[in-house]
Amino acid sequence: MGYQWGSRRIREAFLGDESARLAALHEYGVLDTPADAELAAVVRVAAVLAGVPTATLNLLDEHRQCQLTTVGFEGADSARSDSMCEVVVATGAPVHVADASLDHRFAANPWVTGQLARVRGYASVPLTTPDGHVLGTLCAFDSATREFTDTQITALEELATVVLALFERRKQARVTAAFAAEAESARALAEGYARQVEARQQLTDAVHESIDVAIVVCDESGRLSMFNRAAREWHGLDPDAGLDSADWAGRYSLFARDGRTPLAVPEIPLFRALHEGKVVDQEIVIARVGRPPVRVVCTGRAMRRHDGGLLGAVVAMSDVTVERAQRRELADRERLLTTVLDTAQDAFVVTDPDGVVTRWNPAAEAMFGWSSIEAVGRRLEELVFPQRTDGESLLARAALGSTRLVRVPARRRDGTGLLVELSLAPFTWQGEKRFHAFLRDVTEREAARERLAMANSELAAANDELDRFTAMVAHDLKSPLTAISAYAEVFADSGERGPGETKAIAAITRAAHRMTSMIDDLLDHARACHEPLRLQSLDLDTVVDDLAGELRAARDHVTITRDRLPAVPAQSTLLRQVMANLLGNAVKYVAPGVDPRVHVSAETTDGWVTIRTTDNGIGISQDARDKVFALFHREHAGAGYQGTGIGLSTCKRIIDRHGGRIWIEPAPGGGTSVCFTIPSRSHSAPPQRAGGDRQAAHRS
Repeated sequence: MGYQWGSRRIREAFLGDESARLAALHEYGVLDTPADAELAAVVRVAAVLAGVPTATLNLLDEHRQCQLTTVGFEGADSARSDSMCEVVVATGAPVHVADASLDHRFAANPWVTGQLARVRGYASVPLTTPDGHVLGTLCAFDSATREFTDTQITALEELATVVLALFERRKQARVTAAFAAEAESARALAEGYARQVEARQQLTDAVHESIDVAIVVCDESGRLSMFNRAAREWHGLDPDAGLDSADWAGRYSLFARDGRTPLAVPEIPLFRALHEGKVVDQEIVIARVGRPPVRVVCTGRAMRRHDGGLLGAVVAMSDVTVERAQRRELADRERLLTTVLDTAQDAFVVTDPDGVVTRWNPAAEAMFGWSSIEAVGRRLEELVFPQRTDGESLLARAALGSTRLVRVPARRRDGTGLLVELSLAPFTWQGEKRFHAFLRDVTEREAARERLAMANSELAAANDELDRFTAMVAHDLKSPLTAISAYAEVFADSGERGPGETKAIAAITRAAHRMTSMIDDLLDHARACHEPLRLQSLDLDTVVDDLAGELRAARDHVTITRDRLPAVPAQSTLLRQVMANLLGNAVKYVAPGVDPRVHVSAETTDGWVTIRTTDNGIGISQDARDKVFALFHREHAGAGYQGTGIGLSTCKRIIDRHGGRIWIEPAPGGGTSVCFTIPSRSHSAPPQRAGGDRQAAHRS
């Protein structure tokens, strides 16, 4: 039979508080959970201190007594009605008897009668929470009669405090990591209490030396009495019991959280715990000379005897150096990201899973006319996108991964429309799916693209018409010229003519030939502009050799030399036309009585071939080197040199179409070097020529 209620008042008070006690018990979460090594050690120490072979840690819930951990016997759950410790839970006071069989409260209890055990000497102290709830007991007993001293009961009470501290640590660790420092403080305080018990000294020391939380302790006079392993490593020193608290900060390198300001005595965590009763989550820095600083969070409290007298103070310090560094880095990254997004030219928007806007950057304000305050809390599709005709949600498509970069119509606050390029994708934030979107106004770009396409189409049509017109004009002009030349020859051969007539016929023939040459040049110019480029490897050695042979056959004393030239990808007829024009000009534009000398060389740089044609001709003045590329420009028209002013303009068109450049340089020793570039493999930026960005030119 269990404990009998002796007082109606006690029973009513107990029942009124029982629900709160049970709530507190379940909040600790220790029922039906295997006890850890520390709790087992406390129970072993309790047995040693009480001088008995058996001890147990009992917790009482609604219907049972749970023996969490035991010493000297195999523990098990039993009915609460059979519990001897019910009297302790009910009264909240320690109970100890020399012979339980002689005590009316326990004489009929199954733990005494032999049904469950034969308890005689019995001592039990309550496990009382800071709120006054008795969760159970720390119980020591013997099958023989035994007297318990006040010192033993006091020691058991202190161990009960240790147990509650360990319970508190477990609860705090389970609730949130933010209360980890408080849990460490509870454990440090529990260990401080246990340290007062001589029998637990070895176990306590082992615990202190194994944990990575620094523990520092002082006595009631403020004399440093204990540093554990972590504290010694961080401070680099052992505790100095003779050191005044005014010298703690200097000796042990204690600084405020800024890492630079030495801690004033009233701000030292151990001093505060001793004089104020407790300190919670105070952040300081231990900055030893020549060692990386250690940032710690301190939690501690004053330690008191059973009678309330001051024993000293204990502080637990947890290293948060890495955590704070990571937190600062995260904050810096967040500030950087915020700055980037706030200064971005594209609109940036974040929504929740329902499409409600949670972030709206300044570019979005400027693009759509809604301020951030107005936009946040409203649906993105309501603010920006007109109703889609297919009824499909952009967010639904993004959630399936089918929307990455699309162009969609949008609208501004004033109702005007625009076309935006939208990049929309899902991401996870704090366990919740969200969406982010970048929006770029491409209204003008798309309009320009349409205008360009239309212009290209019109240009293509105009070019086709120009080709037809050129062919028609060439035919219509060359036919009468051919007839004029033929009649002039017939007239010249028909009989004797006077000097005036012969001169006139010769002038007619020359004019017809010049007009035919100009028409041919115009046709070449048109073909250079519009003939499709069909690139193939062209052997420049062969091209130059063939043209040199033709020029030497047409004129005596012509010298044309070359280096070894590379094969280049080109339209063969067009590039041959360029070389023919350049070599022909080089041979033609020499001073009277001078034999033409021309040299062709090549240089390959960064995937580009530069062809250089150097002559000993009359040269081109610097201010004329840009002009000779204009159609019909003739630099030496009044010096007796024949030409149409079309050839070099045609060369420039051809080189431009191949992606290259053409320009003029003065030749060493006089004359002219005409240079042009052409890609040897693929189109890229051609190399800059000497003399800056002035346009290439030559004479025609």
